Amino acid sequence: MVAARTPLTPADIIVRVCLLVATAIALGGGLEELAQGAPAGGADADNLYRFLAGVHLGWAPLFFWAAAMIRRQGVLVYFLAVPIFLGGIGRLVSFAQDGIPGPAGVFLASALLDFLLPIVIIWAHSAALRSRRVPAAA
Repeated sequence: MVAARTPLTPADIIVRVCLLVATAIALGGGLEELAQGAPAGGADADNLYRFLAGVHLGWAPLFFWAAAMIRRQGVLVYFLAVPIFLGGIGRLVSFAQDGIPGPAGVFLASALLDFLLPIVIIWAHSAALRSRRVPAAA
């Protein structure tokens, strides 16, 4: 385990920032979705939409906790990157089936973030874990 007073590596800081961005997205998006409900589709769609908004909100504390405790994190960080990436896949499917909603730049930037954020998290966390390894004694 890494001592608490050991300074964060640049890779740890990158992962922490990415996880805090994911926290803000999950918190902001989840609250907005919960408050607004489904834009159309009736009671069934609204029920599912608000349920998923709660799930979205539920990710926020986990992202935040992982960011706060980054020195102690291992494989969990990789698992946290997965739903972000899957959200990007969902956006691409939506774009293909229904077109890009307006303003297009906002939604395209969101989709790009959905793919870049997990890649950066995985790359930086892998680098951070490698830097924490202590060479075996000869």
